[in-house]
Amino acid sequence: MVSSLAKTKTKANVPKSAASSSATSASSPLAQIAKLESSLIEGPYDPNPLLPLLSLARNDSPQIVHKAVWALHRVFIKLIGDGRVGGLNGDLTIRNSRDVQNNVETGVGEVEGDEEREVRSWVRERLLEYMDILGGLVRDSEPALRSSSVPLLFSLLPPLSTSASTSTPLIHTPYFRLLLHYLYNPSSSLRGAKPKNNGAGWKVVAANQVEDQQGVLPSDVAKIVVDDFWAKYDDIRWAFFKESANLLQATPGSVAEPTNLLSQLLPLTNLPKLAEDINAFYVPSFSVPPSGNKKPKKAAGLKKGKGKTRYTGEVDALPDWMAEYESSGSEDESDDDAAATASGKKGSKKRPRQRTSQMSVHASVYSVMSHTTWYTTLWENVLSSLKIDDLWIRKILIGLHGDQGILGHFKPERRLRIADWLGSLVDGGGALAMLAMNGLFVLITQYNFEYPHFYDRLYGLLDRNVMHVKYRARFFRLLDMFLSSSLISSALIASFIKRLSRLALTAPPSGVILIIPFIYNLFKRHPGCMVMLQRPSSSIYTPPVLALSSSTAPTTINGSSSPEAEADPYDPEEKSVLKTRALESSCWELAALQKHYLAPIATLAKIFGEVFTKPEFNMEDFLDHGYGTLFETEANRRIKNPPALSLALDMQDKSQPQDSLDLFPSTNSTTAGAGAGVEGAEEEKIGAQVDVVNALWVF
Repeated sequence: MVSSLAKTKTKANVPKSAASSSATSASSPLAQIAKLESSLIEGPYDPNPLLPLLSLARNDSPQIVHKAVWALHRVFIKLIGDGRVGGLNGDLTIRNSRDVQNNVETGVGEVEGDEEREVRSWVRERLLEYMDILGGLVRDSEPALRSSSVPLLFSLLPPLSTSASTSTPLIHTPYFRLLLHYLYNPSSSLRGAKPKNNGAGWKVVAANQVEDQQGVLPSDVAKIVVDDFWAKYDDIRWAFFKESANLLQATPGSVAEPTNLLSQLLPLTNLPKLAEDINAFYVPSFSVPPSGNKKPKKAAGLKKGKGKTRYTGEVDALPDWMAEYESSGSEDESDDDAAATASGKKGSKKRPRQRTSQMSVHASVYSVMSHTTWYTTLWENVLSSLKIDDLWIRKILIGLHGDQGILGHFKPERRLRIADWLGSLVDGGGALAMLAMNGLFVLITQYNFEYPHFYDRLYGLLDRNVMHVKYRARFFRLLDMFLSSSLISSALIASFIKRLSRLALTAPPSGVILIIPFIYNLFKRHPGCMVMLQRPSSSIYTPPVLALSSSTAPTTINGSSSPEAEADPYDPEEKSVLKTRALESSCWELAALQKHYLAPIATLAKIFGEVFTKPEFNMEDFLDHGYGTLFETEANRRIKNPPALSLALDMQDKSQPQDSLDLFPSTNSTTAGAGAGVEGAEEEKIGAQVDVVNALWVF
């Protein structure tokens, strides 16, 4: 247990009687909280009431805890403003006696007496104890305490940042890192906790903990952090990017659960792109923009003298027309250059370039390039150092593109660095591989990335499993986009047509009805592949019509049997999409689909035997088809003529008309029609004679 300060250690000694102590203990906890807060704020300075107030903040009652943490918030705000808290330096996540002593010796009060420094250090430890309580409440089972703990954690940042006696605004980095520690590695709630016997740690109450997995930040807390702080204020969002990137780079294992970081980073899509977008600040001192840089020197030029013209510029200076071609997207250039370029003012002089790492905190917060640089660095460290599960990888791949996507806020010259991560996902196969192919496709088409084996990898993803997965619709949407260019060679498109045709033979009906219009669109875009449908009869390979008509006899060429006529030149095992010899083959699989057992598929497949005058199909009309839609279509289809039975039914009673026969007689009706005194053996005989189901199950 933490002991109170001795009276000789405080500025003012307040006499305490036993009667007042017993009255305080006899009163209700809520009254105690109000009295303790009043003594800390209004009375003579005595920090000892912090101990019972902190003890009440660990009470088992949510109402008492809520009242106590807000009272402590008001007390510490006043103590920080009055300079009563020792210096918060170093790594605040690791606290022991040596760290405390070091922080005391290097604190702000070095010139003060040892007694006052000890008091300030003691108050500092009570502040960190209060932070531990708030850090545990983010995982409390009470939603009101979880939602209150987040603003309380952030509320101490502005007074701590402004308490530093500096000429330029700063963000209190040690406290901000401690705040990130509670968000990345949340501890158990201390509500109702009791100290352990050995004095180290607390015995937490399991009933007061949130039901989520241990060490995971609850989703409602992450939403409050993102919506009310990271997405709202530019200064602390910049600090979030910078400190998180440095944390992952220095200690990759510091974030035990990647979900805690990704749930706060991925929703941030409102990053500033212009200097005017940086206008909201959580620390009030940042509301004043930094002073401008010194004016650049006069541009070198010609100076006219008496009777002659002298050149006063540097010998190695570039001419004006050549200076326009200097790279404006280098990593060392600040956003001041971009703003000068965007203004469109001819003749305006650019400010001297400055590295973002050399800028002050004040200037960095106002720099769009600094925001972009740290955002890019953070994502690079996340993708390279964290073990991300498939669910979050899928969310990242979906949010990768677009103006407000992840790549949209990357530094332009560093966007291609994500290609290695995408390539590793393609090697893994599955749904993530197709989404990663979409990322590579964007890098190829928009950022001039070279990936020579793109279509080979895409061709390898087309296997029989893709027709049975739930992401089939998204797969074919992306596949349609990848094959939409009319500049792709016919040999490459023929390989995809042949592979899809083979898949259609074993695919479910909902997949076949998707493949047929997809292949039709490929034929429309690439007429050079029409030879696969209209192969001449003189070819070695038999056309589809002959292949179907000779299902019982060997295929013949010129009236003679030949084993070469039965061999399909297409090589399904070939991995290179240009070496499959698909263009030498024919789509006999499509001819086989014309005999499909499902009438809509057989009817749709007959379109390949007609003239290609119809426009391309809209694939959105077929992507969402499943067994449910197919069954509904068949059930609601209007039947023109009723189906005829294949055999006549034998009736027991010839006197009854044919239409009055009970096709599915029950046991009671059967025995009733046979008479009242029929034995069991005779009932079985009559039942066997009218077994209509077995009679109909004859083909």
